[in-house]
Amino acid sequence: MQSESLVTPSHARLREVKGRLIKPAIPFWQAVVLAAISLWLYGPTLYHLVSQWAAPDSDFSHGFFVPLFSAFVIWQERGRLSRIALKPSWSGFVLLACALAVLVVGQLGAEIFLARLSILLLIAGLVVLFRGLRFFRAILFPWAFLLFMIPPPRIVFNQITFPLQLLASQIAADALPWFHVPVLREGNLITLATMTLNVAEACSGIRSLMSLACLAIIYGYLMESRVVVRWILALVSLPIAVAANSARIIGTGLAVQYWDPDKAQGFFHFFEGWLVFVVSLFLLYLVHVLIRFFWPDPGPQEPRSSSEGYDRDQPASGRRFWFAASLLVLTAVSLKAYGGSEVIVQAKPIESFPAQLGPRSGVDLSIEQATRDVLGPGEFLYRDYTAGQDQYPLVNLLIAYFPSQRAGDTIHSPKNCLPGAGWLPVDSAQVDLSFPGHAPFPANRVVIAKGEMRQLALYWYWAHDRGVASEYWARYYLVKDSIRLHRSDGALIRIITPIYAGESPDDAYRRVLPFAGGIVPLLDDYIPR
Repeated sequence: MQSESLVTPSHARLREVKGRLIKPAIPFWQAVVLAAISLWLYGPTLYHLVSQWAAPDSDFSHGFFVPLFSAFVIWQERGRLSRIALKPSWSGFVLLACALAVLVVGQLGAEIFLARLSILLLIAGLVVLFRGLRFFRAILFPWAFLLFMIPPPRIVFNQITFPLQLLASQIAADALPWFHVPVLREGNLITLATMTLNVAEACSGIRSLMSLACLAIIYGYLMESRVVVRWILALVSLPIAVAANSARIIGTGLAVQYWDPDKAQGFFHFFEGWLVFVVSLFLLYLVHVLIRFFWPDPGPQEPRSSSEGYDRDQPASGRRFWFAASLLVLTAVSLKAYGGSEVIVQAKPIESFPAQLGPRSGVDLSIEQATRDVLGPGEFLYRDYTAGQDQYPLVNLLIAYFPSQRAGDTIHSPKNCLPGAGWLPVDSAQVDLSFPGHAPFPANRVVIAKGEMRQLALYWYWAHDRGVASEYWARYYLVKDSIRLHRSDGALIRIITPIYAGESPDDAYRRVLPFAGGIVPLLDDYIPR
């Protein structure tokens, strides 16, 4: 009797432990095979993703913690997840096929965001295929949280960071005069008495915004049981991050004015960034304290009785495994066979573009290294054309050519660059350019102003003898050409001319059209068809 009483509790504890573990949906060897094939298929994508997290001054260094937290959430919920009956669904195979199609488009179409997003779709497809839709709904939160580890596409990232740069610059420029610091702001440039602060992309606050939003979600999950309050904490992290980053720029401006400009731009600016982030975390905690004070937590609720029960029978996974493994292998082999290396077509160097265009002679202008770092690894021509006569006023030409855009370095839109230099758009329209010997193509005509000065900008995106006005259409053709031609080269063509006193924008436009008509026939020699 004594030995029996000792054996029974141990078996009960063993059954309890087993009940808390998530039951495998497929045999171990099948899981290992699928994991190995997936790593083979997604190895380059994962390597570049982790490299971006680990890059110096990366805006996405928090990516290392995202999958760890998702795994922690699943481990915390293992008891509830273990009670969900396995109901595999063939709809997961459709998700899996969609994930691999997105991967193919992403890899062949030079769109790294799609290739990375495919990882999440692959996980969703495999979960639904082998465990069912009910199980996937149960892990929807940790699965969706994985989005934080994937940097957004550059074209979207620029649309986020640049408004943040302007907002931080505006707040700092409005606040510094309160401390008797004279300020002149032009776009994201803040001119002080002794130096100019450039609120660059790294100072836009995007790093603290994304990191704080990520931490706010983690904090809400760990410290708050109410879903509504978790949403509030996540949303309130955004204005906290913007305010904290503005305070950092204000502090740098004060240090420049009242202390040492070199130290303000160096160690103090770096240290202040960490200090402001700690203060942001404290403010987030303070908001949570206030919420709990005015809206007390009623305490843990009685858990609902689960009607899911336990599924003790292992569902047959043979056919699903072989279908999934075959599709993964077929995709990997196809990508290896068709993908190959990118075709880089040699052309004349951009720097050799003719310096004499009609009556105008060109003078090359320098591009600061900080600007080149933002533009990325490309070839650039930045030149003023003038004849030194009143009938031929100055025309500025910028050609930014990228032989490859597969690494995620894409063309920066003038919608970001011009306001960053203090030139704000006051009127814009899309026009059709038609020149002899070339089919008509759309371009952007923008009137920009800085104080009392006005200029007319005409720009378009050019690749393979094709011009488009929209950066989104340019991105579409980039994906299409990368798949069809194995090429991802492209360029931005931008022409700017002043609008002089007594002139209208139409006058400046008529003046710049012949210049544009003179450069279009030359582009194919420097930007390959």
